[in-house]
Amino acid sequence: MKRPGRRDFLKAAGVTAAAGAAKGLKAGEGRVANPGADSDPSGEKYPKLSIITPYSPAKLAFAASAGYEGVVIPLDDFFDPDKLSDSQIDQILATARDARIRIISIECMWGLNHIAKDATERKNARAKFVRCLEFGHRLGCKFVGTFTGGAEGAKPDDQVKELAAAINEDYLPACEKLDMKFGPENYPCPVNFATVPALWEKLFELVPNHRFGLEYDPSHFVRQYIDPIQTAWHFRDRIHGVHAKDTEIIQPVLQQVGIHGENWWRYRIPGQGLIDWPAFLTVLLQVGFKGGIAVEHEDDFWDAPGWNDKADFPQARKDGFILAQRFLRQFLPGRLA
Repeated sequence: MKRPGRRDFLKAAGVTAAAGAAKGLKAGEGRVANPGADSDPSGEKYPKLSIITPYSPAKLAFAASAGYEGVVIPLDDFFDPDKLSDSQIDQILATARDARIRIISIECMWGLNHIAKDATERKNARAKFVRCLEFGHRLGCKFVGTFTGGAEGAKPDDQVKELAAAINEDYLPACEKLDMKFGPENYPCPVNFATVPALWEKLFELVPNHRFGLEYDPSHFVRQYIDPIQTAWHFRDRIHGVHAKDTEIIQPVLQQVGIHGENWWRYRIPGQGLIDWPAFLTVLLQVGFKGGIAVEHEDDFWDAPGWNDKADFPQARKDGFILAQRFLRQFLPGRLA
């Protein structure tokens, strides 16, 4: 696989600029006009390279030592606004400060079905997500990631309307009060129905407020044969968070089993799959994106089992994060933290 270099990066920048010109944008206009670009009180101008990791002091310390600016932390049995005391939250913040790492955002996905068919489950999920927004705000975050939810058997248009109502009535008032943004990752699964451009168009039409946007993961488009670069440009003003993960298509297997078969694709660390990272990152830089670009490590080639419940990562997993940082950093401005 040919590794993109500086020449490719500059070429990609030209392609992106041409795309902007086709939409009536002059050079640089996308950056200043983007309502989706996060305001950052620290004054930093560029995206923050991060990793997605469960909370532990050792994992936060590793992220900083590997050259990352931040971490994105998913909810789990410990890291949960309904279970942590005020003193524990203060300790988490102190641990991040001591490690010289920022908590960029939190992930509130599994177990929070915003449009569940059961009324009690739906009510509880929406109340919990508001508490998650408050939790993220207390941790100093500007963004919270989630899923769109799913109602099995319901038509997509009906799910769009149900979710839009929850966003407009329950979530946006909390976001306005807390100065927060939120959005779903585009991971296709039964509890995340809106993961493709056609459904995003309908959602954003019903939710014009740009506090609602996307946690954009280009890897999920590769295995669906959707262009992640063109899609990113189209929804550039709604991208508030980014997952950095690659996808490899194993052609000999695909030719045998077809797209409905198994094991013909796998997730990789950035730079070891098919995504054109210079072009993708150019889109983000062009529009002034300043949120987190968080490496989501799901690459078994650079990993070892049993890491999730341990205090620190195994060396194999660390190697994957280190390689991802080295690869992505060449296309981003220098660390500003």
